[in-house]
Amino acid sequence: MQIRVFIVSNVRLHREGLAALLRGCPNIEVLGADNVQETQIALRATPTDVALVDALSSSDPDTVGALRNICARLRIVAVGIRETASEVLACAAAGIDGYVPMDAALGDMVTAIEGVVRGELTCSPKVAASLYRCSGFAKNAGGAPLTTRELQVADLMNRGLPTKEIAWRLGVQPCTAKNHVRNILQKLHVHRRGQAVAKLRGLIGGRFDPG
Repeated sequence: MQIRVFIVSNVRLHREGLAALLRGCPNIEVLGADNVQETQIALRATPTDVALVDALSSSDPDTVGALRNICARLRIVAVGIRETASEVLACAAAGIDGYVPMDAALGDMVTAIEGVVRGELTCSPKVAASLYRCSGFAKNAGGAPLTTRELQVADLMNRGLPTKEIAWRLGVQPCTAKNHVRNILQKLHVHRRGQAVAKLRGLIGGRFDPG
């Protein structure tokens, strides 16, 4: 299956370089490469599966929100991210579906693109371990650890977002987000979202952004 990709960057050399690299990949169809403003116009007329967005643009929630409003099913991948647990969570909070680290090779980028199309988040073992530790359960609660996606949902819960907004930010169906929230409550042995956030802050401390 051909994955239709649009590259978004205000730096012309950056976007054209990425386009040239990806055009050599057999399962990738590069539909275009443009700045943020022109991309919004192009996406309205061009069915696209994945938008590759440079790190600077992807850090702007207005940019990500505008792209998502054009096409709710669009998968957004941030390119050039520092691969730390906090930055990965920040990407999730901004509505990013996946990321490509700063030192990634072409094959890593293709893997990330293919992963988000399948609804998966590709991350290094180091980041996965950090996210696992941040869930705070293995050591402190004696229960099952939060998955990477559940930790992303927990971060958005902590910011006070309702379930529908969480679903929109993460590019999933509201029923899927609701299931994640229910799983988090069960793992924390609480009944309300506010109790879950309070317990997470107690378990994780400074590693859980107070919003």
